[in-house]
Amino acid sequence: MKKLPQFLFRCSLLAVVPCAANAAGTYYTGAYQSPQTRYTQRTYNPQQTGYATQTRGAYTSGSSYSSIRSNSGMRTGQQPQMNANAPQAAQPKKAATSSKNGFFIDGGLSHEFAQWQFEMKESGSILHYDNVGWNVLDINGGYMFNAGNTRMQVNAGFKYGMQSGETTMVDDDITNGGYFITQWVDQNKNVIGEQLGHALSIGKSSGGNMYGFNIGFGLTDFFKVGNVKFTPSVGYRYFKYKLETEKNYGLSVDTAACFKVEGSDEIQCDPIIIFYTPDGKGGYTQAVVWRDKITDRLPIHQGATEIDTAGTYYYQQPGTSHSYEVEWSGPYVALDMLYEINQNNQVNGHVELGLPAYTAEGDQPYRFDWQHPKSVLDEAGIGSAFHLGMGANWTTAINNRVSLSLGVTYDYYTVSDADAKTYLNGDYYMGIYNALLNSDAYKGDEAAMLNPETGSATAINIKQLQNDCPGWVCSVSGEVESFYKSLGVRVGLQAKF
Repeated sequence: MKKLPQFLFRCSLLAVVPCAANAAGTYYTGAYQSPQTRYTQRTYNPQQTGYATQTRGAYTSGSSYSSIRSNSGMRTGQQPQMNANAPQAAQPKKAATSSKNGFFIDGGLSHEFAQWQFEMKESGSILHYDNVGWNVLDINGGYMFNAGNTRMQVNAGFKYGMQSGETTMVDDDITNGGYFITQWVDQNKNVIGEQLGHALSIGKSSGGNMYGFNIGFGLTDFFKVGNVKFTPSVGYRYFKYKLETEKNYGLSVDTAACFKVEGSDEIQCDPIIIFYTPDGKGGYTQAVVWRDKITDRLPIHQGATEIDTAGTYYYQQPGTSHSYEVEWSGPYVALDMLYEINQNNQVNGHVELGLPAYTAEGDQPYRFDWQHPKSVLDEAGIGSAFHLGMGANWTTAINNRVSLSLGVTYDYYTVSDADAKTYLNGDYYMGIYNALLNSDAYKGDEAAMLNPETGSATAINIKQLQNDCPGWVCSVSGEVESFYKSLGVRVGLQAKF
C-alpha cells in the first residue's frame, strides 16, 4: 500500500501535462501526449502474494520497446499485452501545403500593371499603352499521381481580367521620322522635296479585357537540392488582350525640306504648302513651297486662287479611334520550386520560358476616309516570339486542406521582325482615280492620265499602289517589333483533396 500515493501522483501529473501541451500546439486531433514519455496504467491482477502495480513503456519514434521489471515477476524483455483501452499518441495533422497525390485547386485575385508597345520600322510609327491596370481572376487546378516510381502531375489554368481605370495611349509617328507620302519634282523632273507625314495623337483607353489559359504536364518533386524540391514541366499557353482608345486628340503635319540646325542636334522640318493658280485652260498649276532658309519667309505666289496646307491639320476623335486585339500563344517549359519552412508554411516559385506565336489585329485611324474595318494585321509564327514568366508565393495553412497564399507575378512577351499587312480601302482610292479619269483634263483617256511625262502624278501613284498591294493589301516582311510586360500582386486560396 505504500506505492498507492506514488500512483495517485502520477495520475494527477498526467491530467495536467496534456492541457499544457495543447496550449502550445496548433493542429491536433485528440488529447496530446508527450512524444518523449507516454505512460498508461496497467490494470492490476490479483496474485497469490498479493497484487502489484506494473508500468510499461510506450512505443516512441526511433526507439525499441523494453519492459520494466516489476514485482509480478515478468522477465526482462518480455512484451506485455497492450491494453486495448489505452489512449494512443495523436499525430499532428499534415498541413495543406504538403505535396501529396490527389487533386488540387488554386484560385486568386490579382492586380497587374502592364505596358504594351509596337513599333513599325519602315514608317517609324510607335504606339504604346502605358500603365495599363488589370483586375484579374485566375483559377488553376491539377492532379498528382504515381506512375511506377515516378510522381507526375497534370495541370490547367484559366485567367480573366478587366481593365481598371483609364490608361494613356500615345500614337507617335514623329520620333523615328514619320511615313513617306510622295516626292515633289520640278518641271525638269528633278526631285525638289519629299513629302513626309508626321503625326502625334494622345487618347484615353478604358474598358479593355484580357484572358488566357494553359495546360501542362510535369514530374512532381523530380529532384531536390538541399531542402528545395524541383518540378520540371512542359505545356502550352494562350494569352489575349484587347485595348481600345477614345477621346483621341492629334496633330498631323505633312513636311518637306528637313534640315539640321547648325551647332545643335535639333532637326526642323517645314510644312508643305501648295498654291493653285489658274492655267488659263480651265485647270490649275500647282506650286509646292516651303520656307526660304535665307529670308525665313514663304515665297508669295501672285495670282494664286487656292492655298492648300496638304495633310497639316489638328483633329479630335471623341469616339473609338484605335482598337487592337493581341494574341501570344505557344509551347513553354517551366520549373517550379518548393521550399517547406515547416509543416504549415512554405515558399514556392515558378520560372517559365515560352516560344509563342504573335498576332495583333488593329483598327487605327491612319486611313484617309477615317473608316474602321480591319486596318492592320501583324503576325509571327510559333517560335518567333519569346515569353519569360515568373512568380513567387508564400502559403500558410488554414487547416489540413486549405492554405492562404500571397505572391507576385511577372510576364514579359516580345517579338521582332513580325510581318505586317495593311488593309487599304480600294473604293476610296479608285474614287479619286475615276474622278481624275473623267475630268475635263483627260476625258476618259487613261493612257494620257498615266503618261509619266504629262499625266497625273496622283493617278500614277494610285495605280502603282494598286500594283504593289494586290487586293489592296500591302505586305511588308519583318516590319514590326512589339513587347508586353506586366507585374502583379496576388492573393489566393489553395485546396487539396
